[in-house]
Order: sequence, then structure tokens, then C-alpha cells
Amino acid sequence: MPGARIDVGIVTWNTRDLTLAAVERALAAASPDLEVRVLLRDNGSTDGTVEAVRLAHPDVLVDSGDNIGFAAGVNTLLEHSDAPWFFLLNSDAWPQADALAELVAVAGRNPLAGLVAPRLVRPDGTVEPSTHALPSLRTALAGVLGGPAAPPSVEGPVGWAVGAALLLRREAVDDIGPWDERYFMYAEDLDYCWRARQRGWQVCFAPQAVVTHVGNASGAQRFGQQREQVAIGNANRVVQEQLGPVRAAGWRGLNAASAVRMAVVAECRGERDRAAFWWRQLPAHLGRR
Repeated sequence: MPGARIDVGIVTWNTRDLTLAAVERALAAASPDLEVRVLLRDNGSTDGTVEAVRLAHPDVLVDSGDNIGFAAGVNTLLEHSDAPWFFLLNSDAWPQADALAELVAVAGRNPLAGLVAPRLVRPDGTVEPSTHALPSLRTALAGVLGGPAAPPSVEGPVGWAVGAALLLRREAVDDIGPWDERYFMYAEDLDYCWRARQRGWQVCFAPQAVVTHVGNASGAQRFGQQREQVAIGNANRVVQEQLGPVRAAGWRGLNAASAVRMAVVAECRGERDRAAFWWRQLPAHLGRR
């Protein structure tokens, strides 16, 4: 799409070196056909992130202040953005060559694509599950039965996508509204994708666009081993608002059963750390924080 203009929005908290890498990779995506501007929201970092970015990249728009959370940080950046495309990028992620151009091209081919998700890979090259079906009793039951979740491999609509890297069409943002700031961190992407679909927009997957994602660089610092419980608790809230209390209770119960199954399997294999991971999730699935 010749002459496309895109704002890359990064929310960061105490990930200075990773943030610098994300900024540099985003700026490197610029080309004669793609104008790239980087916007940074720093949520009260104490590791010198703001100073380092301003020194290395004085053209980056930096907004800094207290830690207002991820969703509120995204909203702050959207207020600063005036481009027709907004690429939400985690501070511990960076787009590979031509990823931004490919995302914009996919959106250009599909006028109903309000959000377009790239393929996420870890630094070692393994694929990170980043697109999912919307929560339902059917998908939760599949987890209990151990049915493999087949990730999409071709371009097309999906239920929802992880917000570590996500292209937003400005028209869709204006229609959907702001990100829900009740979610300080985690599940705000599920909520936003769900609302997008309710407004008639599609969430599309673009496997040719690849973004490397370290994962949990800020979340692990803030929440430690409680990270999964926080994420599950927020997802429970989104699901209850969308499905209602009865179906949401069934969804939580099936997810709890799935966690028990995974924990037992891990114990039978002698994987004690993996079993502990699943047992830690059980209270959150049952609605206890």
C-alpha cells in the first residue's frame, strides 16, 4: 500500500534495553512506501528507559508519568496518534523485516479488518500461540478433553489475538472506543477484540508478518508467580460480562477441570514444576483471587 503512514505505539515499564531494541526495529521498518513514527508511553520506569530513548532517538514522541497500566497507556498513545494505522507493540517485541508492511497490506485487502495480528515467535524461533477462538463452553470443553488447539496457518479471521503486537485501523479504533482501563494488565486484548467483533470488525491473522516476542518482561517483574492468576481473573471478568453469569460459571468450571487434568498429567510424568504451574491456576479458575 504505497504511501501508508503508521504510528508504532509502545508501552513500557522498566525494560530499557528491550525497549531500545523495539524502537530501533520499528524505525528500521520505514521505507519509501511506509512512513513510520514511534510513540512511547513510559509508565514510571526507574531504570533509565526515558533518558536512554530520548538520547538515542530524539524524534520519538515520549510520554511519561506514573504507572497507569497497559490499557491506559495504550489509550494515551492513541490520543497522540493521528496516522491511519496504529501498530501496538510490546516493549519486549520487535517486528522482523517487512512485518509492518505486510500487516498494512493484509488490512488493505480486507476493509473489515479492524485489527490484524502477526505471527509471534520466541527468540529461539518457536511459535507462540497468539490467536485464539473467543471463549465459549465448547472451547473450554475441548480443553478438558485434551483436544489439540489447531493454530491458524493461513491468512484470515480469528476470534481474538494477543496484544503484544497488533495493527489497529484508525477507523476501527474510533468506532470501538478506548481500551478498557479497568484491566491494569492482561485480558484487555481479549476484551478489545471481542468488542471489535461486536461492532462488525474482523480480527485477522497475517502469518507472513513475523514479530519476535520475548514475553512477560514487565509482567514477571510486577506479578511474579501470580501473573497467571491475574491474567485468568481478568479473563473471567471479560467472559462474565460477555457470556453472562451462568455460562461464565460453566466456562470457569471447565477450565478448572482442564487445569487439574494438566497438573495430574505433569505429575505422572515427574514434571513437578509444570504440575505446580497448573495447580497454581486452579483457584483463579474457580473465581478466587
